[in-house]
Amino acid sequence: MLKSICLGRISYDINLVVDTVPKEGSVTEFFDKKGNIGGEAAVMGCCLAKWGINTAVAGVIGNDVNGTRIRKEFEKLRIDTRYIEPSYDNDTSLSVILIDRSTKLHTIYNLSDKYISLKKCDFDFTPDVICVDGYDSVQAKNLLERFPRCPSILYANLITSPVIELLKKAKYAICTQEFAETVAGVKIDFQVPSTLVNLYQRLKKKYLNTEFIVTLGEKGALYCVNNQIKVSPSLKVKVEDTHGCGIMFRAAFAHTIVSENDLEKAVKMGSIAAGLAATKIGAVDSIPTLEEIKNIYDQNYQ
Repeated sequence: MLKSICLGRISYDINLVVDTVPKEGSVTEFFDKKGNIGGEAAVMGCCLAKWGINTAVAGVIGNDVNGTRIRKEFEKLRIDTRYIEPSYDNDTSLSVILIDRSTKLHTIYNLSDKYISLKKCDFDFTPDVICVDGYDSVQAKNLLERFPRCPSILYANLITSPVIELLKKAKYAICTQEFAETVAGVKIDFQVPSTLVNLYQRLKKKYLNTEFIVTLGEKGALYCVNNQIKVSPSLKVKVEDTHGCGIMFRAAFAHTIVSENDLEKAVKMGSIAAGLAATKIGAVDSIPTLEEIKNIYDQNYQ
């Protein structure tokens, strides 16, 4: 069975659907809330585990009720939790996500005592794919250096020097538009297609050994195969919540890369997974089945 390591942020999410975002100075009571696993590494791990990959998640959680909830959910999915370190001084990171019922936009409040890095990164198996974010850049760098031949996927959204340095280590970098524009020094103008080409070329000129995928929200995803720079369109759906879309894209991309080693298919599978995730509220609760993703791919690209 294929094996994966997902290293980075683990949190507990509370999703609150509101008619309008509360005004400053107001008092709002919430009776309908949905809580579940959150954070890049944690949700990526849940996706890959549900899709049949033997997955280990590595990160830090508090020795508290939310940490216990996270561990129980991981156990249900048979996720390897040996590399999750407990913190006895800090609570598990908490994210409160307000979802506007009318606009479908979300506002996120991340509550963390402080940044906490893993004390060690000592895995007793060789992974088939590695997924890291910029939250624990120190251990992400150590992990990528330890398994340099393993396909690795970096979620590049934090515009910091350590994350930018990780671009040299990762095989695939899935970047937000803002991150890509900052690193490339180019702004995208969707009315001028040449700006998309210019941005990608500048990224590749700086990092020759890294394959870049730039997510563009509802515009799709920018990528390159066979020296052709392309944009894969997003899936058109009735949107309920876009909070989990990005993670779903990266998870489906990772799954396709490790199982089929096909970059173009991985981007398209990611776009489909992201679209399906937008039809439900919450990150883990919006994970589509692998069959759903494959069926839509087969209908549109086979």
